[in-house]
Amino acid sequence: MPEEYDSNFIQFVELFNQGQYEESHRVLIESWIRNRSNDFYRGLIQMAGALEHWETDSLFWAEDMFASAYNLLAKYAPRYQGLDVDALLNTLQEYNAAAKRAREQAQSKHAVALPPIVLKWSSD
Repeated sequence: MPEEYDSNFIQFVELFNQGQYEESHRVLIESWIRNRSNDFYRGLIQMAGALEHWETDSLFWAEDMFASAYNLLAKYAPRYQGLDVDALLNTLQEYNAAAKRAREQAQSKHAVALPPIVLKWSSD
């Protein structure tokens, strides 16, 4: 990633792509606290939080936070800070629908096969 991006954002992407959602969430909060109007960072934080809930089968909160992340990130499509936001939005919709189905059918998230969310970065 180019050096002009916030170092916490770069670290967030690296941790997130390693499946370290709680750690990625904590790192990016540091930057978001300095600028609470940054809905892009807030959306990424919500997404990481949603995955934390997904991992612990807290499906109500996962569903809610996937929807919140989608709504916050939608205005940054198709691409922002090097991330393919369009692809991310499609994946968030898929995860949100899966969390809703699993919750409504009283299933574990383990009963649902979903691809991992990978933040795809490229030059703007």
